[in-house]
Amino acid sequence: MPPLDLFSSTEFWTSLLVALVGGGGVGAIIGAVSSRRRDTADIAAKACDILTDSVIKPLRDQVESQEEQIQHLEVQQRKYFALTAYTRSLFHWLQQFCEIVEPDFLKRHPKPHLPDELRADVAPETVEDS
Repeated sequence: MPPLDLFSSTEFWTSLLVALVGGGGVGAIIGAVSSRRRDTADIAAKACDILTDSVIKPLRDQVESQEEQIQHLEVQQRKYFALTAYTRSLFHWLQQFCEIVEPDFLKRHPKPHLPDELRADVAPETVEDS
């Protein structure tokens, strides 16, 4: 029988099928496919770990650092507002004191003008709503 007729014979294919099933060929194929899937899963897990370590963790650290900076700035801002309120109260008290002690003092030494860029922070009640 010539070699080309071998692939067209039913006996050849039957023998090949029996050999594969009986000899563990199908199990080997299934094992190879599942091993490939497991390798792919391992590669994906390693890629995820690399991504986490090199990208996500530094971003989380940066966000935590920024949160700490924001909290510090908020504390400083509260102190600034308290200091501003105290300073305003003190100077209003001094103005009244000067009016009582020496009525002409404010005429000779008028109170300085509050700059517009500070008005919203220092005296928000004097800002006109547009």
